[in-house]
Amino acid sequence: MLKSLIKSKSHWDNLASPESKKDFNNKSWGGVAQVAQNHNYLITGDQNYYWIDYLKDRYFDQGNAGHTLSIGCGEGYIERLFKERGFSFDSVTGIDLSKKCTEAAQKRAEEIQLAPHIEYITADLNNFVLPERKFDFIFFFHSLHHVEALEKLLENCAQALAPDGILMVNEFVGPTRFQWTKEQLREANKLFKFLPAELRLDLNANKEKMEIKTFTVEEMISIDESEAVRSAEIEVVLKAFFNIVEEKNWGGTLTNLIFDNTAGNFDSKNEYHNSIANLLVHHENILIEKGLFPSDFKFFIGKPK
Repeated sequence: MLKSLIKSKSHWDNLASPESKKDFNNKSWGGVAQVAQNHNYLITGDQNYYWIDYLKDRYFDQGNAGHTLSIGCGEGYIERLFKERGFSFDSVTGIDLSKKCTEAAQKRAEEIQLAPHIEYITADLNNFVLPERKFDFIFFFHSLHHVEALEKLLENCAQALAPDGILMVNEFVGPTRFQWTKEQLREANKLFKFLPAELRLDLNANKEKMEIKTFTVEEMISIDESEAVRSAEIEVVLKAFFNIVEEKNWGGTLTNLIFDNTAGNFDSKNEYHNSIANLLVHHENILIEKGLFPSDFKFFIGKPK
């Protein structure tokens, strides 16, 4: 195994621990309730209509997703959540680089009888070859931006889908290696500096954050060589192999930066905090809707060309 691959595998093995997941939710923008509500709103049109329910209702008759493949599955949380929300499966296959994750996913899937046939595979997504015409539903949930061999994998996905199968990509498609644009940083910092000090506490450094900055490429690689490795190219490559039948922006261009390592400061029981979070999300939505900023996160449904 290549040195860089071993490093990435170790990184994701470590993130599989309960402590790391709790810490991530406390520091990541996804830990802010308004972000999840906005995710629903921008995909479904209703913040209370869960995007997974929308996916099921619109694309899967009676919730049956047939033979399903989760790529970059982690510990299989999304597959289990799909079942919790009324999906059923003829089979579920998951692929992930981390053996610790796939072992946990297999165990938990079997415990809840996720599908008649369950198989979680440990493999490098850049090199794994999928069987042809096997799957009715293939999905990526925040995993495709860790793949360098985009053309190879997405072409393989197109070949692996059954004739009426669909691909879902719910994904970060923003700047490669998180190299935020000058305009993005300027606007994010302008908003961030209006926040009260209590909301600007950096929960990673345990001190007040004074400015939102960009990691260098070298710093990004030192953390995880797969992180956003070709994220800015995902949309173009995806559309080369798939006809996109649905595409939705769901933000993150500014709020992802503002809430990074500060999300846990926002108390969902504090109306003042909630008002600020709502205003930040709304402001970002307007800027993206008017075309002043791109959306760093997108939702796609595709069918092979």
